[in-house]
Amino acid sequence: MLVDRIENLKLYIPYDEKLATVCEFLEKTDVLSLEVGKFEIDNGIRVIVNAFAAKERDIAKWETHNKYIDLQYLIEGNEIMGWLPIDQMEAAEYNSEKDISYPSPKEGAVPSDVILETGSFAYLEPRDAHRPCVKLTADNAKKLIFKIPVKE
Repeated sequence: MLVDRIENLKLYIPYDEKLATVCEFLEKTDVLSLEVGKFEIDNGIRVIVNAFAAKERDIAKWETHNKYIDLQYLIEGNEIMGWLPIDQMEAAEYNSEKDISYPSPKEGAVPSDVILETGSFAYLEPRDAHRPCVKLTADNAKKLIFKIPVKE
């Protein structure tokens, strides 16, 4: 998991060249005017515009993905995102069509919490279990979730 400010995203292009496509999209787009929905970008990358009500920690679900990296960029509000390495999660049923599973932490696992505020992003690979959308101070928030195909 990488966490940073969106203005630093270009620094990570050597790590994943597909981030150049995300940076180009962000430079050309008024992100605050995007409607909720899913949009294809380029290079197999799509973006989901998600407006959500923040959840209490005990009802927010853990999730993992196998085929896509999530780059979650908060454009309004704030949230707490939980993080655990996938090897600290119990096995869970995987929905290959939606590329998601909802595992639970193994007994004794100690999750880390990351605070995401407007203008920050989290880059989450398949090895990163995460619990997004937990309430910090904002009741509602909006984020862009870029789905970046995993390198083969």
